[in-house]
Amino acid sequence: MENLNFKPGKNIVQFVSEGQKVAAHLFLPDDYEAGKKYPATTVTPPVTGVKEQTGGDYAKAFAKRGFAALVFDPRGWGESEGDAGYLIPEWFVRDVRNAVDFLRTLDVTDTNNVFNAGICMGSGWAMYETAFDTRINAVAMISPYLIELDTPLSMLGADGYRNMVVKGLTDAAQARFDSGEEVYIKPVPETEEEIAVAPEPIYVGMRDYYLAGKPGDVPTWKNRVAANSQYSLYGFSIFNYTKLFEPIPIYLAYGDEAVSNPGAKRFAEEVKPEKVTVIEGAGHFDLYWRPEHVEKISNEVAEFFHAHMQSA
Repeated sequence: MENLNFKPGKNIVQFVSEGQKVAAHLFLPDDYEAGKKYPATTVTPPVTGVKEQTGGDYAKAFAKRGFAALVFDPRGWGESEGDAGYLIPEWFVRDVRNAVDFLRTLDVTDTNNVFNAGICMGSGWAMYETAFDTRINAVAMISPYLIELDTPLSMLGADGYRNMVVKGLTDAAQARFDSGEEVYIKPVPETEEEIAVAPEPIYVGMRDYYLAGKPGDVPTWKNRVAANSQYSLYGFSIFNYTKLFEPIPIYLAYGDEAVSNPGAKRFAEEVKPEKVTVIEGAGHFDLYWRPEHVEKISNEVAEFFHAHMQSA
């Protein structure tokens, strides 16, 4: 087992995922003692998210409740290596898998009690990884955004989706092939012109979390996505694998006013998680950072994980 001279609170670490370095923070309990084993969990950030944002808030909260919590920058994001701004779900899933591998090498980890947690789309990637990993005892899905394709289709229709979204992805792929230069788009509109054409309501919440002066405004986050990479994002759905989730203990939390409600409700109906918490009056991004929600959810997740711990 690897010993990196850890201390209570935040520890700066890195691991390798598919040959590339992944930057991460490992949060340990305030009463951490060298040589002691702790239950451990990964925390997968939202799409475009980095470890200093909501993923880090939850990792810190889990550590205060007795867990070794590892939050990371997916490859291509934050301080990690990889193709900048790429949104390839399969890559993110591999990062979760390698985060689990890394956790299990650490001398702080009780390898009988390892968990996955994810936020927004990160919850879907954590869920998918868990379905193919018998080392994971349980998973927590926080404010999940799970229907990647249905949303643009409902707004644009099939013809509009093909002529606008698919054309944009195709043009970006051709431009990259022709010139070698990546075409980037902003996931969060900033200018008045960008805001005027942005579909609502998801972008309102994104602006209120990510932009300057907001809770998610951190130096390592970049408001850019590689357009060429998104074709895979829109084609990925964890609803193709719901039968595989049946044996897994699942905690699910979402706000009753969240724009992501359709996916969360569908998941609850089809998979029937063991524990479902619906927070009244909360939107999708409220669960990212509002202290009262982070506190409540972290308490419940810690209790849920403890209920599914195994003895040596």
